[in-house]
Amino acid sequence: MTTLETPVTVMVTESCRVAVVSIWHGPTTYKSDRISVKRAGGGGKRITVKWNHELDTMTNHAEAIKQYLELMNWGGHWRIGSTDTGAVAVWVGGE
Repeated sequence: MTTLETPVTVMVTESCRVAVVSIWHGPTTYKSDRISVKRAGGGGKRITVKWNHELDTMTNHAEAIKQYLELMNWGGHWRIGSTDTGAVAVWVGGE
């Protein structure tokens, strides 16, 4: 398993028991590779981010998750780990 920790400069405004998941979606006839990010367990917003072919897989997921966290105004330190279909991020504390 690969893990990254990414600091974000905004505050968590909801419960600390929040997890975020990202999923890679392969290209279709009409769309290129992309990553969708949403709160684990459903509910809330979902974003889709274009795949950056200049970055490795884990960095692509970390960048997409970071964009989601900034959109949701959730800060602190998040631990990001790889999954079979993408990545999951959990809040581990901090500001």
